Amino acid sequence: MKINGLLIGALVLAASQAVALPEDANGNGTYSMDEMVAAFPELTADDFAEIDANSDGEVDSVEYADAIAAEIIAE
Repeated sequence: MKINGLLIGALVLAASQAVALPEDANGNGTYSMDEMVAAFPELTADDFAEIDANSDGEVDSVEYADAIAAEIIAE
């Protein structure tokens, strides 16, 4: 029982430290400029272009995590 309690505590802690993603308003699994600006009002077009590594006009979860790691956006 003690191990289960520790495991549950660790999982709760890990979940609380997970990266919060912007709202995916259209449900397509990526984030548009508008969706990113809704979450990060200070985000510029140049910032978005830097985050959008493959230049497809959308930010996927990997690009989003990379942007946080590069401190382009804050958690």
